[in-house]
Amino acid sequence: MNKGTARQRLFIVALLVSVSFLSVVFGMVAYQLKLWPFPIFRDAYQATKAWREKLTTRSRYDDTNLFIKVRHTNSGGILRYNKEKAYSGFTLFTSVHAQKALLISMEGQIVHEWHIPFSSIWKNPPHIRFPVSEDFIYWGKAYLYPNGDLIVTIKGLGDTPWGYGLVKMDKDSRIIWKYAEHVHHDVNVGSDGKIYTLIHGFTTEKMPGIKLEPPFLDDSIVVLSADGHELKRLSLSKAFRNSDFSNVLNVLGDIREQWDPWHTNNVDILDESMANQFPFLEKGQVLLSIRNIDTIAVVDMDKERVVWAITGPWHRQHDPDFLSNGNMLIFDNRGHYGKGGKSRIIEFDPMTMEITWQYVGNEQGIFSSVVKGAQQRLPNGNTLITESLQGRIFEVTREKEIVWEFSSPFRAAHDNQLVANVWWGQRFHPDSLTFEFSNLNQNAP
Repeated sequence: MNKGTARQRLFIVALLVSVSFLSVVFGMVAYQLKLWPFPIFRDAYQATKAWREKLTTRSRYDDTNLFIKVRHTNSGGILRYNKEKAYSGFTLFTSVHAQKALLISMEGQIVHEWHIPFSSIWKNPPHIRFPVSEDFIYWGKAYLYPNGDLIVTIKGLGDTPWGYGLVKMDKDSRIIWKYAEHVHHDVNVGSDGKIYTLIHGFTTEKMPGIKLEPPFLDDSIVVLSADGHELKRLSLSKAFRNSDFSNVLNVLGDIREQWDPWHTNNVDILDESMANQFPFLEKGQVLLSIRNIDTIAVVDMDKERVVWAITGPWHRQHDPDFLSNGNMLIFDNRGHYGKGGKSRIIEFDPMTMEITWQYVGNEQGIFSSVVKGAQQRLPNGNTLITESLQGRIFEVTREKEIVWEFSSPFRAAHDNQLVANVWWGQRFHPDSLTFEFSNLNQNAP
């Protein structure tokens, strides 16, 4: 080998080592400063990780977001019922055991049900390229019309975005219309018939005022016409950025779930009667619960801005409601630190933040649902509570006496101790429902 060839080879080796060293150094700098091509490799890694998780073979019974070990040994159904003190009616609920909504009597009998598999709603969903299996698709919030029409949100567990759409059906589960978007958590209908819901989707653009590196899920409020056509959508990030509460955006960069900073789980419309009780708000404004930053906010859809926002002594909350007495009621998932479980229901004055009433569990009757959950203040002053993870719906008086209690009878096929989560429950007075139930032999409450 001549000297020239040896020098050339030595030069090539030195060059390769130098390039490799500089590549490592540049990679470290690019990672720290988030320079190109860091976003490409980060997104590719996250996409690959999500795809592997989605393709992993698993059982629906292994996921505590669907089934969890029940605290009691009964087989489900009505555990107690005080006819004199309970608010008589029918209870609507959705459960993760099937893509169904069920209406039960006070005695626990199923008097009507709605059911449509996701694959029958969308054979080739335009908004979801590779849906999870039907075992991991379930219904969330349902809105029931007096004539039996039902609107439901659909979720796909183990997918991101997990919002799978919105569908309206008649009392016989025939599709009236469907909305192919990443709808999640909640849906409500205003007095004018317009439909309000939530959608989410990944944004890859850096948003001004938000200390988050994309991609992350951004939530939007969507308004639909009565026949399901989209009228308006408003990004929650934009609504905060345009408001006096824009400092909330600074909090997002500090939370653990930076890929899902908002996780909005409630949308309610302020009607005229409620607006009269809250002089700082106006009819038609939208009440939101933003779980991951422990915040309740009100958005004016016309002004496209947040007009009011508070945090309080709650953690990972769900289902805030304005009450006719000027207070608010909220499901506080993780804000109770004493005995009796992590959850509580609190009623508070939104102006003074004074807690005027609360319900917590005790050592004999644990109350705890660290995710999901709902509550409803009934006309007789009682409160209906959905303890989602335990598949339990129960009614308590102002004195905190349980006067009606229902435990889901839906268990895992292989283990009677694993109960299906109940997403949400609501009580209806019999006179408010005008349709004929499918089970004509029901026991009227």
